[in-house]
Amino acid sequence: MDDEYETCERTCAELRIYCGAMHPSAVSNLLGTKPTSQVVLGEPIISLRKVPIGKLNGWFLSSEGNVESKDIRRHLDWLIARLKPSSEVLRELQTKPDVRMSVNCIWWSRYGDGGPTLWPEQMRVLADLNLECSFSCAYYGDDDDETNDAASPNG
Repeated sequence: MDDEYETCERTCAELRIYCGAMHPSAVSNLLGTKPTSQVVLGEPIISLRKVPIGKLNGWFLSSEGNVESKDIRRHLDWLIARLKPSSEVLRELQTKPDVRMSVNCIWWSRYGDGGPTLWPEQMRVLADLNLECSFSCAYYGDDDDETNDAASPNG
C-alpha cells in the first residue's frame, strides 16, 4: 500500500445500508457497532445549510475521519475488518425485501489522472459478503490549469 498515493487528493469507503422500515438503531444492535452517520425516516437531518427531513432509514459506516491514508485499499481494509465478524447478520439483513446495501468509495484525483486500486483479496471478501462496490470519482482541478499540468507526474 502507498498511504501517500500521489495521484489521490482524498478517498474513503462507506458501507451504506438502506434498511426499509427498520430503524437504524436496530441495524446497530444486530451488527454490534454504531454507524458513523444515519438517516431516520421523518426526522431532521442536520447539515450545514438546511435541515431536510429523512425520506428513508439509512445506516452508514464510513472510513472518513477514521483512516489517514490516500490509498483506498487501506480504507477498504478498515471497513472489511468491521464487517467480517458480522457477515452472517449482513447476509440475513440482505434477505429482507426492503433492505439494500452496498459499499461506496469516493476517490478524488489530485491531477485529473490516475485512479484507485483494489486487491483481489478485498474484492473476494466483498463478493463473499454479497456487497457490490461502486466508485464516485472526481477531479476539481486548480484555478490555474497550467500550474496543475506542471505539477502532475504525467504532465
